[in-house]
Amino acid sequence: MVECEKSQAVNIADAVKRKKKKRTRATDSFTGSFDDLYKLTDEVLGQGAYAKVQGCIGLQNRMEYAVKIIEKCAGHSRSRVFREVETLYQCQGNKNILELIQFFEDGNCFYLVFEKLRGGSILTHIQNRKHFDELEASKVVRDIAQALDFLHTKGIAHRDLKLENILCEFTDQVSPVKICDFDLGSGVKLSSACTPITTPELTTPLRMTLQANWHTQISSTNSGFLPIFYVF
Repeated sequence: MVECEKSQAVNIADAVKRKKKKRTRATDSFTGSFDDLYKLTDEVLGQGAYAKVQGCIGLQNRMEYAVKIIEKCAGHSRSRVFREVETLYQCQGNKNILELIQFFEDGNCFYLVFEKLRGGSILTHIQNRKHFDELEASKVVRDIAQALDFLHTKGIAHRDLKLENILCEFTDQVSPVKICDFDLGSGVKLSSACTPITTPELTTPLRMTLQANWHTQISSTNSGFLPIFYVF
């Protein structure tokens, strides 16, 4: 990870230059840099080609959070990051979607600060427990379906819904769950319908269709693969 310059809180409404009426944003009331408000811990929650997710602590309230730190580079454009952040802001308040708390940008990095769930991914629960009963499985599917329905009412599709992107709130039970990782989420009004689905095994025949409602069909179809992992 490169050493980053001093970051600043970002007002997304100005950054994306929306022509519609400005909505209240979580970051609108914050000033200062990431380092002014948070302290990184040694806990690494995830690692990718251009980003990593690391634990952090709020200096004002001492609460634990997770921060996604994205390096600025040719392979991960600024517009793509802002698309993810804009999507997450539209999802604020939904109980089954991971909450974005705050967003910062500096010369080298973006910082997306999220609530921290202690339960880890549902994949970890499956590996540890091997199976779930029908009641547990039904609760998980219900939570996922409610999240997808909420997204679809806003014209948003996840398009990379997989076990690693479903997080459990608690360590000792599988539900409730929240979905996360929207870096390929796309509003139907954006000209990004041809961006790839990043998990090949989740690509469906609908990927080839040119229908106007292709986006929401994709995430609904992907969710159909999930229940087979839960009940055995």
